[in-house]
Amino acid sequence: MQNPAFAAEYKRLEEQEQLMASLKAQREAQNLTQKDIAEKTGMKIQNVSRLERGLVRPTLDTLSRYANALGGRIEFVLN
Repeated sequence: MQNPAFAAEYKRLEEQEQLMASLKAQREAQNLTQKDIAEKTGMKIQNVSRLERGLVRPTLDTLSRYANALGGRIEFVLN
């Protein structure tokens, strides 16, 4: 963590993991399956699973489609 580039990348990945965990939790709270999300987004079920497990780096478009399938949206907030 002493390397600034490494620390920045680590933080970015951590934020991405938190976002996907929130999306998955909301999917489960709405009693939706990965298949439901796949159908609403036009993605394959396997890709929804990979997203939720953190095996792929989603694009902003993919995250937005997932959020829209839940009735939400991705929003930028300054700290």
